[in-house]
Amino acid sequence: MADEREQELLDRFRYAVLLEAVRCLDEGISSAREIDIAMRAGAGLPEGPLAAADKQGLDSVLRRLEELEARWGERFAPPRRLRDLVTAGRTGLEAGRGFLEY
Repeated sequence: MADEREQELLDRFRYAVLLEAVRCLDEGISSAREIDIAMRAGAGLPEGPLAAADKQGLDSVLRRLEELEARWGERFAPPRRLRDLVTAGRTGLEAGRGFLEY
């Protein structure tokens, strides 16, 4: 039971950071690469949130955000950009393109 609760807690933080990264991208604050560099350098993350999402697979990220939204509400609603990327087949690292290009 504790493992399940711990995973949900970690997911809530991880996806909250990802959602804010996508908002920054949508608002033109920075490019995807710059956002990831800033989060690695400034927050000490091993990889940026956008690269991590690409690595996980954006289709998987979308499904998990939909689960979190159903449980915790609109604050975890998947952003339009994520839905558009998945629909376009830009599902991340394996596809060669997601938030970043590989």
